[in-house]
Amino acid sequence: MERFINIERIAAAQMTTPEDNPLVSDSTRMMDVWFDGPAIRKQLFKKVAKAEQEAFVEELLRRGFVQSGNLLINPRAVFFAEMEHQLVGGLVTIGFGDNNRPVELKVKGQVFAELAAKLAGKETI
Repeated sequence: MERFINIERIAAAQMTTPEDNPLVSDSTRMMDVWFDGPAIRKQLFKKVAKAEQEAFVEELLRRGFVQSGNLLINPRAVFFAEMEHQLVGGLVTIGFGDNNRPVELKVKGQVFAELAAKLAGKETI
């Protein structure tokens, strides 16, 4: 299967691997992708090959995304971020959906610190 995903429009992406879901195999992985725009929209891509998923993750990391487990977030897409607790992590708002509700993603504490450093200008985004 041939597909094109515009990486320039991605606010966040969640990779599903066999470790996360026993119904997923190397040949039928999945990706949830949140796209930016007037409203954040989520798209599920089914039947993604392992090599395609890994190449996608590498490209997102190369572009400065931060990774929390299988979740990758574009720091440029962050509207608001709030730390709940250093051990628990925090919530990151990447925009608002069609219903005008915030789209929030949970990240680990260490990732929150990395994201906060990038947002504060201590690292290049």
